[in-house]
Amino acid sequence: MKTIMREKAAQASRRIEEETATRNAIADRLIEKWSHKRGLGLDNGGFEKIYEANARTARNLAIVLENQERHLKTLTETQISNAFQSTPQTVVKVIRLGYPNSIRGEVFTEWAMTTMKDTFYKIETTYDKTARGAVANNVMYESTSDRYASEIEEESVNCTATTTFTGTLARVPVRPYMLQILLNGAPIANDNGAGLFVGSLLSNSTPSTIDYTTGDYSIVFASARTTSDVFTIRYSFNSEVSTLYDQQGQVNINLVGYDFRAHPFPIGFSWSKMTELLMDSALSSDAEEVLITAGADELKKDLDFQALRMAYRGSYWTTPVEFNTDWAAAGADSDYANTQSVVKALRNASQKTYDAIMRGGEATSYVAGPKAVTYLTNHKLYVPENAPVAVGGYKAGTLNGIPVYQAPSNIIPTNEIMCVYKNNRQDSNDSALVTGTFVPLYRTQTLEYSSFHKESALAFFGDMRLQESKYLTRVVLNGLA
Repeated sequence: MKTIMREKAAQASRRIEEETATRNAIADRLIEKWSHKRGLGLDNGGFEKIYEANARTARNLAIVLENQERHLKTLTETQISNAFQSTPQTVVKVIRLGYPNSIRGEVFTEWAMTTMKDTFYKIETTYDKTARGAVANNVMYESTSDRYASEIEEESVNCTATTTFTGTLARVPVRPYMLQILLNGAPIANDNGAGLFVGSLLSNSTPSTIDYTTGDYSIVFASARTTSDVFTIRYSFNSEVSTLYDQQGQVNINLVGYDFRAHPFPIGFSWSKMTELLMDSALSSDAEEVLITAGADELKKDLDFQALRMAYRGSYWTTPVEFNTDWAAAGADSDYANTQSVVKALRNASQKTYDAIMRGGEATSYVAGPKAVTYLTNHKLYVPENAPVAVGGYKAGTLNGIPVYQAPSNIIPTNEIMCVYKNNRQDSNDSALVTGTFVPLYRTQTLEYSSFHKESALAFFGDMRLQESKYLTRVVLNGLA
């Protein structure tokens, strides 16, 4: 059986490794292609720098650039001119500037879709049956069961106001020397291997017995129990007997596929003819360069806020950990001294994740509101980010080596910190939130009205899924000045 389960696990692992290797090989070839494109800042080692900083981000960028180019090739020159109000080079440059600067791929998991409907995989190990504290179909590493891989059974006895308790154990034969009586959680007697229970709380005049073959028992206490007592018999059955083979614990190795279907996330915007004229004449600005900068910033902001808002809502699965920033009320010597204790609150929040699903006991990133970030800067282990790009959500610094990102207060409340965990292994898809990106940018035709205003719309084509909300917890900073 163990050999079969190991083979199942190996098959699932090989499937994911093959999928990942194929995808990485395609992405690496595309990196080679796009690293020679001029005008995008990716040539002369530009793409290599992105790859060295984060290989997954570089591979995702190469795939979405290829998707965008493929989409542009389906349009005529007139369609490109009308829909994008610019050249294909400009559109691709917007993606190149905006996509890698989005923080959602750092905080969560970014998945570059190769088709409109794409699938990524995750290995999941579940219990095959309900037995010995485990529940069938529950994820193994999210269970606190400690007896599934054993012969150990625990059976509760209905405790009444009497001295003598009789019954029959469910799994027989029973192994000698492996029986124990627990009263209110504490062991009070054991079997002696000869069919007798021995313990100081048992009767000396009437023996307490166990039949190892049939499971019949008679337990006699020296004094009567009460209905408030909790009485349990813990024992080991003989799993080597053929009639008990089906009681052996078994786990199932599943290769779970998550389907992503690309759909649009549109954003509309408008501008006046007066603004356009000022840029082109009085301010001597290049309208196309302004479009590139504004489009890249809008793309980045939109990508960040969609993910952060969805994640924050997911953190409501549990109540937040509260931290009192009023140092005098908290009993600290100073505001500085009190700030040093905030890491305990952050750790306690992450421990809620661990307590619920037994992983993620230390956050991999923090996303905080403006006042919360300001408060964290007072911690001795806080290191500010050099010249952050403060557009949308951005990296403000690190706290004890953990990245701290800032979000506006209408996304993350100004006095709150969202603790996020994700498995940072390069080939892992174990994350709170996963985003699939197909075409990063599509812009509609510009409409011009008699009021001398123009309107257009921007759309991101992809999908977004909140995969594991228990990776998200919160800390509320009370008493912020």
